[in-house]
Amino acid sequence: MSEMDGTTEATTEQVATETTPSNCMDAEGNFTEGWKDKYVPENLRGEEIFNRTKSMQGAMSMLSNFDKMKGADTMTKPSDKYTDDDWDAYHKAGGWTGEDAKFERPEDMPEEVWSDERATKFAGLFNQLRLNPTQISGIMEAYNADVMQEVTDYNNNSETYTAQLKADLLSEWGNAYTQKEHLANFAIEKGTKGDADFKDRILQKFGNDPDFIKYNANIGGDFSGSGQAPNINQAPTPKDIDAQIQVINNSDAFSQPLHPEHKQTMATLARLYKEKAIVRVPA
Repeated sequence: MSEMDGTTEATTEQVATETTPSNCMDAEGNFTEGWKDKYVPENLRGEEIFNRTKSMQGAMSMLSNFDKMKGADTMTKPSDKYTDDDWDAYHKAGGWTGEDAKFERPEDMPEEVWSDERATKFAGLFNQLRLNPTQISGIMEAYNADVMQEVTDYNNNSETYTAQLKADLLSEWGNAYTQKEHLANFAIEKGTKGDADFKDRILQKFGNDPDFIKYNANIGGDFSGSGQAPNINQAPTPKDIDAQIQVINNSDAFSQPLHPEHKQTMATLARLYKEKAIVRVPA
């Protein structure tokens, strides 16, 4: 204490104690500057967790949470230093069984759109990626559904296209359709040369294709014209009827009402138009 003013002179040791907390923590438990240097081992000070730790209360909460997680399954974040064994352990933690994956054709998938070679390729990729059963099942389900949708779309489009071709052919042949089919069948008989099995395969593959029917009808017509096929009493096609109508339209009996054959000509014209309009669809 000073004899002049009655105060106590603080020593250097007392000042240092008052300005620098010995535990690197303020009165509210918040860590102050330099706390990691005092409490964290030097080789751990760069860990991110210590940058997130701001107070003693926070540190205690982290410790409590860690203790609760000790019995739970945990997974280490992969790094570029992972070895094959590390990756095996990582994927096993995620459900990988280590068993060879199987990629099999669903029962409702047509065999003609299934590829064993592609299935083997995908199964190998699944094994290489160490996918777990849930992942494999999800990929297979999505892939198979996509393939089946493509098959459905193709069949629908194919049926629509075939129906349009048949409608066009019916429009072209009219009531001669059935006779044209007979000519097509004769050409098939000629082409298969009496081989019943061969004929059945041809008909199963192409029998309902309007283009195939028209192709063979043209060939059968050539046979008929040369006398090699039975003579078929063929109904006129719409094109044939149009030709007859054109002849009538260019005749005097059509253009001259006083012509002696005008009435008969108009009756014939009406019959032709009616015949052209009423096309009987073959069964």
